[in-house]
Amino acid sequence: MNLDDLHLALVIAQEGGLTGASARLGITPGTLSKAVTRLERATKVKLFERMPRGMRPTEFGHAFLKRAQRIDLDANDLYAELRDLRQTRTGVLRCGIGHGVPHRWVQAMAISLIERGVNLDLSGGMTDSLTRAVAAGELEFALIGLRRAPEGSFSWETLIDDPMIPMAPATHPLAKAKGEVSWAHMAQARWIVMARGTSTRTEFEANFRAHGLEPPEPVLTSRSSQREVMLMHSLNALMLVPHSVLREGQLKEQLAIVKPEGGWRSSRRLGVIKRNGGYLSPAATRAIETLKESLQER
Repeated sequence: MNLDDLHLALVIAQEGGLTGASARLGITPGTLSKAVTRLERATKVKLFERMPRGMRPTEFGHAFLKRAQRIDLDANDLYAELRDLRQTRTGVLRCGIGHGVPHRWVQAMAISLIERGVNLDLSGGMTDSLTRAVAAGELEFALIGLRRAPEGSFSWETLIDDPMIPMAPATHPLAKAKGEVSWAHMAQARWIVMARGTSTRTEFEANFRAHGLEPPEPVLTSRSSQREVMLMHSLNALMLVPHSVLREGQLKEQLAIVKPEGGWRSSRRLGVIKRNGGYLSPAATRAIETLKESLQER
């Protein structure tokens, strides 16, 4: 059984047929079809059902692809480790940086690696998308903020507690209020909140429900557009901001903390997520060490 055929079958399943897989891989549909035929001969079962538009795995196919995905990830790890042993340079490091990670930490990591001859391929985004990329082997690790350790085949290392804090433009009435703000006023305010499925959105809703209130509907839902601060001012809206980001000088000058009655509850931690048992290159190990050093100096 050919490892390349396993990988092609996985892509066909992900794309829903030969046409999508062909466009993604740059391989002709005929070549992909032959790969499936070889696998079905080797396994002696029908792996895909041919549909008028596309292909879908059979019951045998689902069982096969579940195992094939693990084999494909292990093969990629093997190739990566051999590549690192073979090359005089450390190669390319693919890692993810989550929304709300201070620029100064990313800068220190990037400079340290590039000076050692490592090329960086950085992916930004929300925790959910970066976690999926780590699980798929597309990233070696990601630095993200989570409320709890992730479930599944992940390794999670907490670096610092980094709670979310409600903030508003300095001119906002709730930002100028003396003392604590009522939850009723918090619920009536305009909010910019991250999309559903993110740990920040879950925390946002949980805080209001803990005080017997339905979470307010955000006037704007974001997936890390990098325009949130500008929109906070334009909309005169509140937003949750990681504590670590408050040390970014420009942001600290533009915004003010809003203190609800009893405080805002946040268990968010900033840490590194990796695939449990996955290969970690020397460059990835060095990157994580640099991040830890930067955090110790904060």
